[in-house]
Amino acid sequence: MARPILMPQVGQDLTEGKITAIHVKLGDKVKKGDIVAEVESEKAVFEVEAFETGTILDVRYQVGEMAIVLEPLMMVGEEGETLEQKAAPAAGFSGEDAQSIVETATETIALFPKEPARQEETAFLQTGTGSSSPLARRLAVSAGIDIARITGSGPRGAVVKRDVEAYRRDTPGASSSVVAFGGSASRPAPSSGHTVLKVLKPGVGDPVLFVHGFGGELSAWRPFLAHLGVENPILAIDLPGHGGAANASAESFDDLVAIVRAALAAEKVERLHLVGHSLGAAVAAALAGGGDIDVRSLTLIAPAGLGPRINGDYVGGFLESNTEAPLRVWLDLLVHDPASLPGVLVRATLAGREGTAMVENQARLAAGVFSGSTQLFSVRDALNRFSGPARVIIGREDRIVFADHADAVPSHVALHRLPQVGHLPQLEAASLVGRLVTQTIRSAG
Repeated sequence: MARPILMPQVGQDLTEGKITAIHVKLGDKVKKGDIVAEVESEKAVFEVEAFETGTILDVRYQVGEMAIVLEPLMMVGEEGETLEQKAAPAAGFSGEDAQSIVETATETIALFPKEPARQEETAFLQTGTGSSSPLARRLAVSAGIDIARITGSGPRGAVVKRDVEAYRRDTPGASSSVVAFGGSASRPAPSSGHTVLKVLKPGVGDPVLFVHGFGGELSAWRPFLAHLGVENPILAIDLPGHGGAANASAESFDDLVAIVRAALAAEKVERLHLVGHSLGAAVAAALAGGGDIDVRSLTLIAPAGLGPRINGDYVGGFLESNTEAPLRVWLDLLVHDPASLPGVLVRATLAGREGTAMVENQARLAAGVFSGSTQLFSVRDALNRFSGPARVIIGREDRIVFADHADAVPSHVALHRLPQVGHLPQLEAASLVGRLVTQTIRSAG
């Protein structure tokens, strides 16, 4: 089976980079650890290594093009292998029909479709010395700083985010304000330990907030956005102990819900759609059932909180693994087919822990929401209270939050049980799940 070599994410704010070199061509044989490409971001030039051994079947980019983080740069598989096509469902289905549609649909789409690069956001990498990144310009404008006064440290002297932050920190009188979600520039910049909302994609209408699960981070949603068919603004949040909030902590499920509620209130987001995965899905359900936020629609992917059991061995093994080999063993449990889990995600997980209190804070959170193999919270009542459009999407082969918990889903909530899918439906059946999320959002009117 063909596997992707992904554009790695180096740093929380990196969304894409420029391909500066490709060292392989179609038909070349590579082994794990081979350097296959070089990529330049606004912060550094870095090498891309193969995490799979095999033959190069497809090269998705050319030198000079912009690549999206966590999207495939190339595909590797067995010599002579033909790239797979995945069946995609027809529109207009619901509930248990998802299984038969997945198995019988005749429409096909390319596996791992390539998202067009956002040229406006990355054009600075293609210009000469003295340019600046869009993020740096936005920060400078919101702080009332003339960006021409700042010395750049990025590629070819470009002014990047860290340069603006350093100038603002070291220059007396420089403003410390940042642009909030609503476009105002009144709040001081939060510390790295705070949990804040982030805009993944601008748009029109009610925003859609994505909430990741235990051990994830908001950037993991980026590849999935290519499968959505909505124009709404897309927001995401890092839960305490995760991603950009690695140094923040929460000690109970109620803490998580309160922190996300507070982040929404701080940005004056009072009406929105919610999409959550695993523990994040439970948080989304609790918010929707709370009655104090106008939740237009609710999509729960492999939700926790519907039943008592959790794979406690996975949680413990995930937290204890500090090298690639054992971590890969535990992460393989997330999916039905381990070959579908990109090797770069193992490295990214370890890299995200470096220099932070992430593991300690995740362990503190785990102790407050799980006890051994038992979940210490339930969202069944909250889900019963929510009367808006709602869907639950689970994998029949989920080995983390068990599939039979979905039997507790209320009858007014659409339930989709996906065959040959584990705990990551948004990865393993991205096109189908994207359609379901899109339908849920649109059904709210």
